[in-house]
Amino acid sequence: MKKTLLKTIYNLGGFAPFHRANRGNLCVLMYHRFSREPDQHKISAEEFAAHLDYLKKHHRVLSLSEAIDRLKNGASLPPNAVVITIDDGYADAYEIAFPLLKKFDLPATLYAVTDFLDGRIWLWTDLMRYVLSETKTNLVKVEFTGEDKIETNLTNAAQKLETANRINARLKKLPNEQKETKIKEIAKRLNISIPETPTINFAPVSWTQAREMDAGFVRVESHTVTHPILTNINQNELDDELRISKNRLEDQLNREVKNFCYPNGTLNAAVQKAVENAGYESAVTTAYGFNDVNTNQFALKRIDAPAAIENFAQSASGFEAFRQKIKN
Repeated sequence: MKKTLLKTIYNLGGFAPFHRANRGNLCVLMYHRFSREPDQHKISAEEFAAHLDYLKKHHRVLSLSEAIDRLKNGASLPPNAVVITIDDGYADAYEIAFPLLKKFDLPATLYAVTDFLDGRIWLWTDLMRYVLSETKTNLVKVEFTGEDKIETNLTNAAQKLETANRINARLKKLPNEQKETKIKEIAKRLNISIPETPTINFAPVSWTQAREMDAGFVRVESHTVTHPILTNINQNELDDELRISKNRLEDQLNREVKNFCYPNGTLNAAVQKAVENAGYESAVTTAYGFNDVNTNQFALKRIDAPAAIENFAQSASGFEAFRQKIKN
């Protein structure tokens, strides 16, 4: 839909009928990165504030635990119920999102990668972004299996980021060890030495910050130890990712951790069963859509929060879900 038309619908209150149509469903919003100034690939402070103001006016924002309890017990949800979730645990969740959530008096959930917060690892998807942003090479050529390859000129920052995302999409399909080997191979070929800990643009919250958030408006829950694609690791590794992250969070937060987020939203029946067996009570995916009492609590759908307020309203109201349904 054209941006001007969407803006007009938003300004005229045209999403109200979709709020009414979806008032009995639960919308779980998904965020990742935040910025102080406008950024094409992050949610700016101004944009996030507009989102929160919209939610205060048109929705009832619940904590994740309240929403899960209601779904589990078959209790009715308040009209237009929403849960706010933030993935990974980047420092900007504390620096930018947390103060705004406090200002608007709204709860949220931060799904944290524990080795990331411990300063032991980068989030692996950032490695290609870092390597391509730092390389002086103008041409990148990466070969995968068979005829699958990426070859492109690196002319500006936007193209470097787009290429990094294309490479990451291929890496996600590889077994975990092959993925890590391939990342090192690409970095070496492009003459980039990756620092042991993330640079400031890719840094995590500290445990002190995580505890402050958890004691306030943002509860911290599990997003694994190292953020692997869980369908690409063996059973022992899977169990460790679930158990160790849960234990580490409980030790740092001094409370029980009950909720989980699948890295990349990727799961299968074995992964879902392992999450249940590890003692969690819910898990979120990246599958698009709303939830109700019939939704599997270990496969909760989410809606990625678009930056522009008219796009955000389009998604949060259910208008976009309706549009996709009639389109298909």
